[in-house]
Amino acid sequence: MEAVDFVILLLHPLVATVFGFWLYRHWSTIKAIRLKRGGAWSRIRNRNRKEIIAEHERQGRWALPAILGVILLAIFADIHRYVNLDAEVSDLFSLHGWLGITLAILTFYMTRTGKRIVKQREEKSSNAKMKGIHQRAGNLMLALLIAVMFLGFLRAVQIIQP
Repeated sequence: MEAVDFVILLLHPLVATVFGFWLYRHWSTIKAIRLKRGGAWSRIRNRNRKEIIAEHERQGRWALPAILGVILLAIFADIHRYVNLDAEVSDLFSLHGWLGITLAILTFYMTRTGKRIVKQREEKSSNAKMKGIHQRAGNLMLALLIAVMFLGFLRAVQIIQP
């Protein structure tokens, strides 16, 4: 395997790891507001709650484009494996990939519920139910993210090993 091939194959895992840690920090900040303890709480306790929520909303808008970018990098790497490294078509599909697509769908759902929460807040109507749905979906999203990252690590080792 040439150095260029190695870089192309590792680009997806590296960008995905950065995205995963960003998403965890995004999730833990909002959780810290509710629990008022932990490492994230010590980072935000002296800040205004409205500022933190506004930052959460701004960053949340980047989640869907970011995960779609990560998936496009994976597709590019798989095309490269198929064309240049003679991988079989069946080797291009895995549980990791399908869970990644599921994570993207859940991210899309999270974006929609987040927008609904903002809209309901602006209309001054009750958004407690939507917040609960958004929170549970976020918890599921984090669990799925951990599974995808673990399987991705195993998959990267499998692909890079000759």
